[in-house]
Parts: sequence; structure tokens; C-alpha cells
Amino acid sequence: MSQSPVTSLEPDNSHGGLNLVDFPQASIPGAISKSISMLNSGKKRLLYLVAGIQISLGLLDLVGIALIGLLAAVAVSGIGVNDLPTWVTNGFDQIGLGTLTISQLSVVLALSAVIILISKTVLSAILGRRIIRFLANRQADLSARLAREFLSQPLSFVQRWTTSEATYALGAGASAAMVVLLGSTITIAAEVFLFTIIGLTLLIYDPVLTAASGVFFGIIVLILHRTLGRWTARNAQIVTDTSIDTLTAVSEALVTYRETTVLNRRDLYIDRYESLVGRYAGASASNSFIMEIPKYVLEIALYFGVLLLGVVQFLTKDWAAAAATVALFLAAGSRLMPSLLRLQGAGISLRNASVMAQPTYYMFDVLQRSDSKIASKGAVRVTAEAIHAQVKAGFPGFDATVEVMDASLTYPGAATPALAQATFTVPAGTSIAFVGSTGAGKSTLTDVILGVLEPDSGSVTISGVTPRQAIDKWPGAISYVPQAVALVEGTVRDNVALGLPKNAVDDDLVWSALKRAHLAEFLLENREGLETKIGERGFKLSGGQRQRLGIARALYTQPKLLVLDEATSSLDSETERAIVETLQELEGEVTTITVAHRLATIRSVDQLIYLHNGRISAQGTFEEIRAKVPDFENQASLLGL
Repeated sequence: MSQSPVTSLEPDNSHGGLNLVDFPQASIPGAISKSISMLNSGKKRLLYLVAGIQISLGLLDLVGIALIGLLAAVAVSGIGVNDLPTWVTNGFDQIGLGTLTISQLSVVLALSAVIILISKTVLSAILGRRIIRFLANRQADLSARLAREFLSQPLSFVQRWTTSEATYALGAGASAAMVVLLGSTITIAAEVFLFTIIGLTLLIYDPVLTAASGVFFGIIVLILHRTLGRWTARNAQIVTDTSIDTLTAVSEALVTYRETTVLNRRDLYIDRYESLVGRYAGASASNSFIMEIPKYVLEIALYFGVLLLGVVQFLTKDWAAAAATVALFLAAGSRLMPSLLRLQGAGISLRNASVMAQPTYYMFDVLQRSDSKIASKGAVRVTAEAIHAQVKAGFPGFDATVEVMDASLTYPGAATPALAQATFTVPAGTSIAFVGSTGAGKSTLTDVILGVLEPDSGSVTISGVTPRQAIDKWPGAISYVPQAVALVEGTVRDNVALGLPKNAVDDDLVWSALKRAHLAEFLLENREGLETKIGERGFKLSGGQRQRLGIARALYTQPKLLVLDEATSSLDSETERAIVETLQELEGEVTTITVAHRLATIRSVDQLIYLHNGRISAQGTFEEIRAKVPDFENQASLLGL
């Protein structure tokens, strides 16, 4: 693959996600360099160390092959055809083997060669296992680090990645970058070193024969590399794309199950899924077959080469010299042929991995270049114990005053700002509501206050610090209830105490939150109580129960600042009235910020902010907004308020 220029590291979500096919494709050396650059300096040194040890084991192969060649020479001398060279006999004398008979010496040499070659194989296997485990741990480190940095970015950044793309980059892509690519690189380096030292030794022994053998097998390997390389690169791209697209198709089908059922489009999703898994299966099968092709081709080449070598040697030399040469090259071939297969397989895996790792490289580069202030660098890692300690202490030092000063934000690619010069203050213990037509900027303003979006200009502070700093310093002091609550598969306890380990959940806090959300009575009637399974995305609960569960989640930590975005829109009137009464009971203790279309739920708030085209057009009490904004007055009158 050629290196294409990088024009921008900003994801393109013009089609609902990143365009993975158009990722800047790195060359194989570039991919190796990129994977190594993802390691810290200590792990890089350890990688070089274990790779050096693995590579140096090739010296044992050289010693073993030399002993086999020496064994052949001793055997020939034993039948009186040729005498051993003087330097060989002197060498045997120096190590105490000069007094042995030819038979005894042959046995010693044979045993030594076998022990050394077996030792090399065993050591390679042991070290190889440790290398794979080391690389797997590095993959885990990389995935965790990228996930932490990715989830620390603003909402606008995160939403440019589909769930499938992010999942692939953090999982399969990271595995390809660390385990497959670096593992294959070490394998290739070790095998190339083995070929080099054995080739140089054979070249000294018989330059012409070694050169001819090298050209013969080199041409075969080159043909295999070029032919199979293009094939495997295409398959790797198919596997990468279909892996992501399959995750997307399944996710879409499950999320839109009711709509696709009513619209009778399930078969279309099934056809799409069938096409994707068919392409994936075909590419995977091709890759498996590609990995086997070198074995068959090189085995045939070895048999043909040995036959040709024997014929040439016995026709041009005396039979003793020919036998010794054939024995030496056959011993070298027996070690080099498996090495050549490993080299070819590692080359294919390397090419595959360099393609499959591109989404991970892309994410890594984007996160490296992101604004450092966004990622809350240096923040202390939060623990369940720290959260509960803050709850029990009542969030000491936290002042739930919210100040917004000239905050403006324009989404990438938008011509007009979604929020323009918003300025207001919410004193601690008071309530405020944002109203306005759809697209007026209510949710954008809410996201800016929560810190999931950073304003382009102006500022937002909670308790005198930025929202992200407040969240880090007082975990649990700020809570949020979205319009559509995202539930996780598991129990009611798991969903109320979202993200907390099971053994760290305070059931008293869970029941207290459920009572305030008016869901406790339903669970008390259920014999499983907090262990009640809600199913994936809460399909076992009604829409209102799911929303109340989301409200209970927000109330679990007994927050001092509560933000609700259309949180009561899916509740029946009676339950909505009860929730509003609960919120009113919190007045004076909890600051509440509410986004609502249903005006009955916000009639009693301390102040309203009316938004129009991203700007605050009116601010005051409910009655004051009625007097200032005709559209609001008409809406209130129609509802009989």
C-alpha cells in the first residue's frame, strides 16, 4: 500500500460516521513504526529486548546445522574415503574428543546436534508464548488508554464515530496493531536473521551452490509474495469493512425493531446482513487458504531442489564429497523450510494487520492532536469509594451555582451558531427552565452546562470551576436525566448505580432514589426486587418505567445540581405530577435545570429562559415570559395555564 497524504485528522461524518475506506493508509514500515510509537519508552525497551533474544536463538540453528555437517564429514572419514582436516582433529583434541572412535564421535555429534536443535525449538516456543502475552497486555493497555481519552472528548467529537467504528478501533483494530503486527514483525526479524547467518555459512562452504539455491527459492518466494500480497490486502480490507458494517447492521436492526416490523422491512435488514456476512466469510476463507498456499508450493520446491542438487552433485563430484554436500544442504533446508513458511505466513499476517489496524491508528492520531484541555488530563481517577464518601459528606465545598458568560458554540460545518452569547446565572438551590421551539438551542445549552460540549467562546462555571473540573472534584454532585434514557442489560440495581461495581453499591441509596422516582412500589411487588432483570435496553419495562429508572439513576448520589432534558415527557400525567412534586421538595437544597416542552411541568420554576435561534430572547418568571413572548403566551393559553 502506498502512503497517501493526510489532509485532515477530523472525522468526516457526512454519511453518519467515519469513511473507513478513505483512511490514510500507511505503508507496512509506517504501520510498524506507528505501532511501536504507541508504546511507552519502558515497554519499547522491553519489546526490543525480547525481540533480540528471539532473534539470537537463530545462532543455535547454525550450531546444530554445523554439527550435522561435521557429522557427515566424520562419517565419510570413517569409511576411509577422506581424512578429516587437521583443524578439525585439533579441535576435537582440545575439547577432549580426540581419543574417541569414529562411531563414538558420530554418536556424540549426532546427540549434540539433536539436543541443540530441540533446545532451540523449545526455547523459541516458550519465548514466543511470552512475547504474545506481552503484546496482548500492550493491546489491553492501548485499548484502555484510547477508551479513556476517547470518552474524555466533547460530545461533538464522540458522535462523529458510530458505535461500530469506535468498537472496532478499540478492539479488533488495537489487537491487529499490537499483537498481530508486532508479533509478525518479530517473527520476520528472527527468520531473516536465521536465513542470513545460515546463508552466509553456506556461501563460504560452497558459493556457487548457495547462490543458485538462493536464486531458486528467492524467485519462488518473490512470486508468492507479490501474488498473495495483493490478494490478502484486498481480503483484509473486506474483513475490516464488513466487520464494522455487520456490527452496524445488527445494532440498527435491534434499535429499530418495532419500526422495521411495522414497516415490514425486516427482510431488507436480513438481506443486508446476509450479504455482509457472506463477504466476510468469503474473505476469511480466502485468507485461510492463502496461509496454506506457501506450504504446498515450498514443499514441492524443496523436493525438486533436493533432487536436482543430488543429481548435479553425484554427476560432478565423487560420491563421498557429494554425500557430504547433500547432507549439509539437506540439514540446512530442513531448518530453513519451516522458517520460510513462518516467514511467508508472518508476511501475510503483517500485510493484513497493517490494513486492519488503520482505524486504531486514525483514532490514536486524532486523539493525539485533540485539544489537551478537553481530556481532563491529570484528573484523579474516580473510585466507587470516593463517590460514596462524597455522597455521605454532602459534597463539601460544592456550591451549585451555575454561571454562563457570553457562551457561544457553532457546530462543525454549520453556517450559524447553535448558541450565541448566552449569559445568565442560576443561584444555588433555585430552579430554571429552558423553553423555545425545536432547534432553538436548548439541548446545546444544556450540553455546554454539563461539560459534554466546550463553548467556542465565553465560559461556563459550576461552583467557580469548569463543569469538567466540578465533575472530577465532586463526583456525583451533578446528575443528568436525558429525554431517552439509555439502559444497560442487567438488573435494576445495575442501572440505578450505573457503572459502580456490584459489591460497592449502596442499596439504601438505590431504594431511596427509586422511591423518589416513584418506582419502588412496583419493585416491592416483584419478588426479585433490585435483582429484577430489565433485559437489553430495558425491553421488559414500559416506556414510563424506563424513564423513572433514569430519574432514579440521577437521584442515586443525592446530587446538588440536577439537569433534566425532557425527563418527564414519556410519563403519564399522574406520575409526572408526582415527579414534579418530588423536584419541588428538593427546592432550596438542589439546583434544577429543566428543558421542557410541556409547560405544566415548569410553571413553578424560579426563572425561565426563552431561546430562539440559539439566542436568549427573554428571561424571567413564567408570567413575565408570557408577557414578553407572544408565541409562549399562545401556547400557555391553549393549554389553559
